[in-house]
Amino acid sequence: MFAAASLTDAFGDIAREFEARNPGVAVKLNFAGSQRLRTQLEFGAAADVFASADEAQMALAQDGGLIAGGSRPFATAPMAVIVNADSGINETSGLAAPGVKLVLAHQSVPAGQYARQLLERLSQPDSGLGADFARRTLSNVVSEETSVKFVEQKVVLGQADAGIVYRPGAFTAAASGAARQLPLPPEADAVRARYPIAVVSESPNPQWAGRFIEFVLSPPARNILAGYGFDAP
Repeated sequence: MFAAASLTDAFGDIAREFEARNPGVAVKLNFAGSQRLRTQLEFGAAADVFASADEAQMALAQDGGLIAGGSRPFATAPMAVIVNADSGINETSGLAAPGVKLVLAHQSVPAGQYARQLLERLSQPDSGLGADFARRTLSNVVSEETSVKFVEQKVVLGQADAGIVYRPGAFTAAASGAARQLPLPPEADAVRARYPIAVVSESPNPQWAGRFIEFVLSPPARNILAGYGFDAP
């Protein structure tokens, strides 16, 4: 099971529930940035299922003949801004303040693309943050990570003042007590991660891969995803 890093906690629970319902079946999970997982598949890595954090990486996998049939959407998630608990940043506008250490996922990572889309959306007139908000905020980027989980970790560990992640990751970071989630204006909800899932074309276990996907789309799994902050597709 190859899944986007942002699905780590939710898919851990989903896999355990699937195993409990299917005695003798073991789900092996591999989490990383969606772009890295797709590259691993291109280089022949064995997998049964691919769950991406965006439709672009899934489309590239399909174009490369890595996917059997079509993909199916199973979740969405809005973006979120987290700050270290000791940071003095209390509003979104503070991301653009001089001296702020901001960490984002790299542009090649879905979370990095979404983060930059969010900053551009927040630079529109209705946000009140200023047309140059994205430019000023991006000038504070001190690190670009290969996984959104690394963004969360750097903020939680105090290696950065702030980071842009998915809402489920913000929940996890805030639960640690070492980070806070900043409120975002309603228009930020327009920028959402969209998660598709599919059977890998060279799957050694296509029947079980299909069953796992059906379970991900079922009410019990949707409830698990909702518990971690994911919305329905």
